[in-house]
Amino acid sequence: MLAKKIIENLKNGNYRIECREHCDYCGFWWYVKDDELACDCVTTGYGDCWYDNVLIMDDLAGESDDVTGVDCDGIIAVYDNYYGVSLQIRCKDDAIVKQIQKFFWDDTKIWCDFIASINYPDNARKTPADRRRLRRR
Repeated sequence: MLAKKIIENLKNGNYRIECREHCDYCGFWWYVKDDELACDCVTTGYGDCWYDNVLIMDDLAGESDDVTGVDCDGIIAVYDNYYGVSLQIRCKDDAIVKQIQKFFWDDTKIWCDFIASINYPDNARKTPADRRRLRRR
């Protein structure tokens, strides 16, 4: 059963947590000026900007059974500051869902790893200048 594999992976630490972000708010206009690459940041004033953490189990990506299914990216759960933790698996059994959710609140290591880079980011990527610097690499 796939749900048992998910629980075993949570117990054994067989997962990775990755920060993801998206911003449509800013655009960049790259050009050459005096033989150097230059950039102007263009703010559109609208757009969809977000960042969150995802808990991924690569070994379960795209798997499914009669009760549970994992998407092709292997994303099990997402955490953001507004909505908190939300499971991204498809599951017909509420008891299994509650059992998996329990790990996110009872296991201190999973919880701390899951929220760490959201609450204490190691790289401030929110400003246009920071995004421009990261895109230039």
